[in-house]
Amino acid sequence: MTKNPLFDLYEKLYFHEIEVREKLSGRLQVPMGIIVSLIGVLGFLIQNFDKQQATSAAGLFVMLLVVCAITLCRAIYFFVRSWYGNTYAFLQSAEETEKYRLLLESTYKQYKEGNVLAENYLNDYLCSNYIKCASQNTRCNDLRSLYLHKTNGTLIIATLLVAVSFLAFFFGDLDRTQVNKPSEVIIVKPVDIKGVIMTDKKPEPQKEAPPPPPPPPPRLIKEGVEIIKPQTEKKDGKKQ
Repeated sequence: MTKNPLFDLYEKLYFHEIEVREKLSGRLQVPMGIIVSLIGVLGFLIQNFDKQQATSAAGLFVMLLVVCAITLCRAIYFFVRSWYGNTYAFLQSAEETEKYRLLLESTYKQYKEGNVLAENYLNDYLCSNYIKCASQNTRCNDLRSLYLHKTNGTLIIATLLVAVSFLAFFFGDLDRTQVNKPSEVIIVKPVDIKGVIMTDKKPEPQKEAPPPPPPPPPRLIKEGVEIIKPQTEKKDGKKQ
């Protein structure tokens, strides 16, 4: 049986590139969080910016805001390129590979050393696919790594610009929610204060308090036998 001497190397490279693919997908989580955070900060600054001010701080803030937006859009473009639209190559499913192996065996069964021929062709099939798939995945991973590197570099610049924009926003008093405006007090109608003459009233004589109502009778329990209900008296004085 002849076998490519680099068969094991190509097999390891194939699985290595698949592992790199998974690692790159995991590394995309951090840039995504930073992009969402920067968008939230820019939205806050734009929403609370006092557009009526025409100071030098306001002009600097607007300029920084535009540069921040352009830089962030560029970072989003690189992020999308490193995350979406990449084509990876994989081996056929186990079922398809087994079908091809059986086809090779049935094809060379009638020939001398047919099993050896079928096994050689199967090894050639696997080796060639390892080479093609590994090469394709290597190019794809290298391109994704390049775009991920550009994403991180652009995000660093965008973060610095957003920080400077926030400083200009804060120290330039551009927050419209913090601007003190004069309050207007309008008196619609004068307040009339009218006095009421208090007259001395004689205290009413206190009424005599009625006697307390009769208390409820005690609850009698004959231990271990029965509960004895308390007897009440009728109006004629007889007990019930």
